[in-house]
Amino acid sequence: MGIAMKLVLCEGKDEVSVMEGLCEASGLSGLTVEPIHGKDKLREVLTELPKRPEFARKEVESLGILLDAGQDPTAMWQKLRHDVQATLGPALTDQAVFAGERPKVAGLLVGGKDGRGMLEDLCLEAVRSQPGFPCLEDYFRCLAEKTGQEEYHSKARFRAWMASQSEFEFHVGKAAEKGFLPWANPAFDRLREFLKKL
Repeated sequence: MGIAMKLVLCEGKDEVSVMEGLCEASGLSGLTVEPIHGKDKLREVLTELPKRPEFARKEVESLGILLDAGQDPTAMWQKLRHDVQATLGPALTDQAVFAGERPKVAGLLVGGKDGRGMLEDLCLEAVRSQPGFPCLEDYFRCLAEKTGQEEYHSKARFRAWMASQSEFEFHVGKAAEKGFLPWANPAFDRLREFLKKL
């Protein structure tokens, strides 16, 4: 048990890029970040984890699970808790609180300021204070008035922001890789603290 592996599972490749960028900017090392390719695959991935050699050898010290909060964070948290308990055993009591040992397991839902949404909502919150952001809000307000479409997806809003920042329209993962996210912004603090606990 000389090796201590800290594993982070998140939904997809974009999330992996953001977590790796945040870790690098925050001086966090030694974390292995892997995608589960969608929250619906969580139980399947967790079921297979104990079969991996590093788990069998008890080398995995901690496991962090990150999922988008969605529009019903309570239901998403119940799903995460249920999937963890059904597959690995530990009963999670609250977000970012670890349960079990070797690996200790914790989960965290990612969203905007109100706790709902997804990674793009968190990233939009991080760039909210930057010059030009009010223009983005005006743009989507105008679109809503002209088209009658009340809501625009966070992914569309983030891509529109990135289109205003570079000659390319970047999705959130590429924005992280290219250094367009302000990692020191307090919007990332909760996520940063969670990763530090691993």
